[in-house]
Amino acid sequence: MTIVLGVDGGGTKTHAAVADERGTLLGFGMSGPSNWEDGGFESASAALKAAIRGALDTAGLAAHQVESSVFGLAGIDFPSDAQGMGGVAAAIGLDEPCRILNDSFVALRAGTNHPWGVVVISGTGSVVAGRNPAGETFRTLGVGAVFGDDASASEVSQAALGAVAADVLGRGPHTALTDRLCEITGTTGPMELIEAVARGRTSDALFAPAVVEVAERGDLAARRILEQAGASLGDLAGHVARRLSMDGSEFELVLAGGMFRSGSRIMRAALEATVKRSARFAFAVTLEAPPVVGAVLLALEDTAAVVDAECHARLAVSSIEALNRRPAS
Repeated sequence: MTIVLGVDGGGTKTHAAVADERGTLLGFGMSGPSNWEDGGFESASAALKAAIRGALDTAGLAAHQVESSVFGLAGIDFPSDAQGMGGVAAAIGLDEPCRILNDSFVALRAGTNHPWGVVVISGTGSVVAGRNPAGETFRTLGVGAVFGDDASASEVSQAALGAVAADVLGRGPHTALTDRLCEITGTTGPMELIEAVARGRTSDALFAPAVVEVAERGDLAARRILEQAGASLGDLAGHVARRLSMDGSEFELVLAGGMFRSGSRIMRAALEATVKRSARFAFAVTLEAPPVVGAVLLALEDTAAVVDAECHARLAVSSIEALNRRPAS
């Protein structure tokens, strides 16, 4: 029996799964955040170790029995990041092969029927990544709007505040965002809201769900924010497809992160319309499986195991069940 380990670690949680070559889930572990950018390498390593040990203990297995492992981690943006986290596998007792990847690639694999495609992630941050049938990969930098990765929930929220300011100054249309954001923050009017954000008493990253809500009711300013965000992400997805010579091929375009889980039809429609200008055979799918599934599938493929649709589905269903059974620690 082939035994592999997959890990998905981010800013709010860490999931680890042990499985066999059929996609049978043998063990599952959960722990807290493991993005080293937030808590440092030591804290991130501790969270990873806790989740992995939980998965191995549940499976009744030892680390040396794992034949291949893949870690998909937030904050792995440069070679030095992977080097900083590289000691975790040895500390646990995992043997090679062991790969540490940016978490976008495990989300991509979790959402596709094949090992290739493009993923667009829009959550607290945003990133677009892809892999072609030859195994070549490419992604945007994933380190913030200043470096080209915009259209995350944070930027959508900030754009909502910009729309409120434009409303107050008479430079833009009146928008229902003004009243909605005041309601959310408990402020008595737009100037009190702006003061609270400007003076750091209220975060500027809270309002993306309100933009979706108000846009669905037909507000022009909110619609424009989501259309612009979708078009920006669609443009990036098309660029990634071109860099990987996939723009003339059919591939799955995986949509992941809170902005897509919010169900914004407006943002999704703008994204799809834009990406099809350069990659007309792309077809969008919403990520349903936990990203840790993609880490396990990549680990299986590193052993030359055959990963078919049945294996993928079995692992996805059992991982969702494991998450539903176990509250996060």
